Amino acid sequence: MMKFFKSFRNIIIVSALMYFTTSCNHNNGKNPFKKEQQNFLTIRNLANGFIEYDIDTLASFSEITEILEEIDCEKNYALFKLETNSKIFEIQPLQFCGDIFHYKMKEVIYINTDSITVNNDLKYPIDSLNSVLRYYLLNFNGDNNYPLVTERKWISINVDESKKIDDTKILLLKIINEVNSIESNVDFGFMFENSGLIEVVEE
Repeated sequence: MMKFFKSFRNIIIVSALMYFTTSCNHNNGKNPFKKEQQNFLTIRNLANGFIEYDIDTLASFSEITEILEEIDCEKNYALFKLETNSKIFEIQPLQFCGDIFHYKMKEVIYINTDSITVNNDLKYPIDSLNSVLRYYLLNFNGDNNYPLVTERKWISINVDESKKIDDTKILLLKIINEVNSIESNVDFGFMFENSGLIEVVEE
């Protein structure tokens, strides 16, 4: 009788394992526990590699800008990972590599935890992020304060060094969520700067 119960128990265990394996294989070949990933790559030279940094391991936004200053982007690019319960975001911000980078004032939108600045002059509260980003990224009306649809766009992030890294994460997630809600293939890149507004060359 004891041998019967042991055999019966083994049959149940094997059957359960087979069912679980079969179920996984029929799940379109996807791992049901794998998080969705979204990449934001700025400028990529395929000859260069990525050095990945988990934003959660950093103390403040200033550590991000220090990393960008220290990395030799003639050889490697910095890739910052931002993770939530359901998604993983990887952001490769612009690195200047010591070269002069020309762009128009209206092509850069400056965002911090409290405010948004457009065209180096127009200021909005952070609560206006949804509407301002839509105007900035789409600009269907051809407003001269915003880049044209065909022009490259830059979202410059700056967070005061007195704030914790959580404030940077919250701000980035707000921006990413708004960009994703637009549901339009927009050509833009991220810039992480510790100086806020900068002087740019007008053509």
